Amino acid sequence: MSSWTGPKILAITLAVVGLATVYLFQRVDYTGIISETLAWSGVTPEVAFVINKTLRMVVNDLLCLVIIRAWFADERITWLAWWVFGFELVVLLPVYLTVKLWLEGPTELSVPWLQQVHRLIINPLLMGLLMVSLLYQSNRK
Repeated sequence: MSSWTGPKILAITLAVVGLATVYLFQRVDYTGIISETLAWSGVTPEVAFVINKTLRMVVNDLLCLVIIRAWFADERITWLAWWVFGFELVVLLPVYLTVKLWLEGPTELSVPWLQQVHRLIINPLLMGLLMVSLLYQSNRK
């Protein structure tokens, strides 16, 4: 970890505010806003669910990547975080969305084990765990 400078503190603060904003507006139907703006009709509830959850996950993880880059200022750590993000986006999210839509459809979560998967993937929990493990590793050295 390098020294704390104004730009680093600002980046981390803005990213945390961004994460809080995403959390506060988690029930907003972004697909509805996009479809009204683009006059896109015929959006099924399943498509809306996939777009909304994907947008939320991507924004959450990108904000976490800002925090990781500012906090650690290490290219290797930043690349590791990008790999975690890519794995989450390409593997974990499609599996979660497929299972969720197959079991319950585009409704609110009800199956307890699926709620935990939702928290891990859609919320920035996986990136949070990565940050905690990176802090632990850096403090052990």
